Amino acid sequence: MQFAFVLMFPFLSLSVHAQQAPDTIPSFQRFVSYETDSIVVNSDNLPDSGYIVFNFYDAGCGHCQELGESIAKNFSSYAENSTFYFISMNAKEYVDGFINTYTPSLKNQKNVIFLHDRGTEFFERFDPSHYPSTYIYDAKTRKLIHYFAGETNAKKFIPYLK
Repeated sequence: MQFAFVLMFPFLSLSVHAQQAPDTIPSFQRFVSYETDSIVVNSDNLPDSGYIVFNFYDAGCGHCQELGESIAKNFSSYAENSTFYFISMNAKEYVDGFINTYTPSLKNQKNVIFLHDRGTEFFERFDPSHYPSTYIYDAKTRKLIHYFAGETNAKKFIPYLK
């Protein structure tokens, strides 16, 4: 029995570790807008009031598509005091398809930015455990308010963004 536990312990600890979200916004260097390379977002130029929402997604992921639709549908509930960053590692044509199909109403919102992580910086800094992974931070303190891992509905964001 002890032998089985010894074999399982590394997997259990990896599972617990993977579900930890950073307590404060980690420092990051460069996420580039899918619209234009001239818009670069880093940890130094984030808003300092309201809420910051990072949504790490894959354009082909069904749960990510459902969440994108849900965010768009519920956006008026939290739009005025929140900035949303949709971050993906996908190529532009896939993200364009995601935006046009699931989140077209967010396309021209001033507080929604679709960003490209050209490497693995988001993975390394935020350590997401699922697609999608959504992190809600207080913009002033940079402290984590809530982390959503995997399938969820954006209505669940509302209590954390008021």
